[in-house]
Amino acid sequence: MGYCLRSRHHLQEVLAIRGFFVTGTDTEIGKTFVTAGLAAALKENGLDLGVWKPMMSGTKREDPTSDAFLLKSFAEDPNPLEWINPFQFDEPLAPYTAAKRENRIITKEMLLDKWNKVNGTHDFFLVEGAGGFAVPFSESFLASELAKELQLPLLIVARPSLGTVNHTLLTIFYARQLSIPIAGVIINGVKDNELGIAEQTNPGLIEEVSNVPVLGTIPFLANKSRKEICEAIQNNIDIERLLKM
Repeated sequence: MGYCLRSRHHLQEVLAIRGFFVTGTDTEIGKTFVTAGLAAALKENGLDLGVWKPMMSGTKREDPTSDAFLLKSFAEDPNPLEWINPFQFDEPLAPYTAAKRENRIITKEMLLDKWNKVNGTHDFFLVEGAGGFAVPFSESFLASELAKELQLPLLIVARPSLGTVNHTLLTIFYARQLSIPIAGVIINGVKDNELGIAEQTNPGLIEEVSNVPVLGTIPFLANKSRKEICEAIQNNIDIERLLKM
């Protein structure tokens, strides 16, 4: 695709929204790489952008391999790590389970208070959820409900392989039940040796059945540099179409 926005002025012209809530159809599908790469690409084009990862488990914030550290680095977000990631848990578990095992209670009000602290520090935000769209943050508050509270359109990251159509459609239909607008789907993690019939046809099938745009497919990005990931986003995702939703 090779698309790149032309200037900050042009970006402001096409900008119709003030952020996205990025979710996955499952865990371990690379949505952090997509979020970070998209942040870097938008930052390169002059957008005043911040990132927010409300829940993270399995790594310390300051660990260079952590999701929060990666997002902050790629977005060049000056906000402190504890603002970008207010709730961190040591065990690699669902946030609600991890919190219970640390005898911590996370409420909707606490999450929204942390959001209000960062909201306004930038013009535009990429908010990354944890795992899939129905992951519980507490006994009575799911990731999907946070997305609805933030009033940000949904950007769905899906894997390329067999089974992704079902997972992606379920996520789309659930978001529609909650009246959450959907910006599109990004297929992530395509490997050259995995381009079978399913990988070739899944994007078109998802778009045809759901009427949600598949904005592009991204190659496997693990262990790539900021520059490489940023270029992968710019070369494979129609950013202007995304921002014009």
